[in-house]
Amino acid sequence: MLHHAYRNTPFYHRKFREAEVHPDDFQSLGDLEKFPITTKEELRQNYPHNALAKGYSLSNGVEMHTSGSTGRVFTFFCSHAALDYHMVISYRNFVALGYRPWEKIVYTRYTPLEIGGHWYDRFGLVRRLHVNVFEPVKAQVEFVRQHQPKAITGYPSVLLEWAKIIEKEDIEIQPRFIRTEAELLTTEAREYMEQVFGCHVYEEYGSSEMIQYAFECKERGYHLSADNAVMEFLEDGESVAPGEQGEIFATSLAKYGMPFIRYQLFDWGVPAEGSCSCGRGLPLMKLIVGRNDDFVTLPSGKKVGPRLMIPPFELIPRINEFRLIQEKKELIVIEIIKGEEYTQATEDTLKQNLLDILGEPVELRFNYVDEIPRGRHNRPRPLISKVRA
Repeated sequence: MLHHAYRNTPFYHRKFREAEVHPDDFQSLGDLEKFPITTKEELRQNYPHNALAKGYSLSNGVEMHTSGSTGRVFTFFCSHAALDYHMVISYRNFVALGYRPWEKIVYTRYTPLEIGGHWYDRFGLVRRLHVNVFEPVKAQVEFVRQHQPKAITGYPSVLLEWAKIIEKEDIEIQPRFIRTEAELLTTEAREYMEQVFGCHVYEEYGSSEMIQYAFECKERGYHLSADNAVMEFLEDGESVAPGEQGEIFATSLAKYGMPFIRYQLFDWGVPAEGSCSCGRGLPLMKLIVGRNDDFVTLPSGKKVGPRLMIPPFELIPRINEFRLIQEKKELIVIEIIKGEEYTQATEDTLKQNLLDILGEPVELRFNYVDEIPRGRHNRPRPLISKVRA
């Protein structure tokens, strides 16, 4: 991939030369650190002419779009071959979790699925159903109840709302398993959904650019998809030790049409050592901690991620919706849409729980609102920090 990008992509040819590095300098995985980081903004500025490799165009691929958490659209190219490869990588995980290709699988999506244009659609395989998350939640749940899929995959925030209605109204939906994606899955949300749906809930880590970076197996090992992308966990440009937090960078092994080399994901995770009892030889990670702007930075400089900050809110039925905004190190604004049974005691409990988690004197300012703005595609952002450490 390094040689291909250098020879065929003007952007990487120039970037490697400016960094005074050549693909021949890569002799082992550790040598990847010699090569420069690639940012989304760089690719945005160089797309399409300098970012696409020679021989690739819309005749042998497609343009794709994503906004991530920024709300700013990022357009990139993916060849048909890479799309097929990504599909295989993703469905390998589904099959390993117990899905069979002739069964129904429900996706929660902010945009419709492309159904009917693939070879397996002609044979009635991979029977995908799309739930429109802009529909009322009860209508979404009723759609799933009618179809009774064997697998469900989607955003934790959406599935959590389903679970609350299913439990409240005693609705029977029993998939074989659930796989979450795109958003952080907390332990509390996982346990609650497993209780309501009566099945295991697994987590996938991925993005539109490369689809899947890591997935959970039945033994709950969090495997890196090392045959799809090379993952790096870095702190100040150097690899962190297993068990330590690092910012995540990915190098695609499939996207020859528009290479992504040492691509900054703006996520933080924890690599792990050892092997999983499932027998897979893929490397492991412990968990995804959160995005750069999902961390609360305390006055001492300590960072607290969403896996600690979000759970106190998630399972309280008296809260319809919430958002935490760190305005400065000493101030966190908490926006809440109150439910019917929300009381001052609820606020007092939340405040104390958050202060216990933070462990430092921080002002918590509660604002009660009728509506909380969402990002592009109506996606919630439960934790936003405006502090730059």
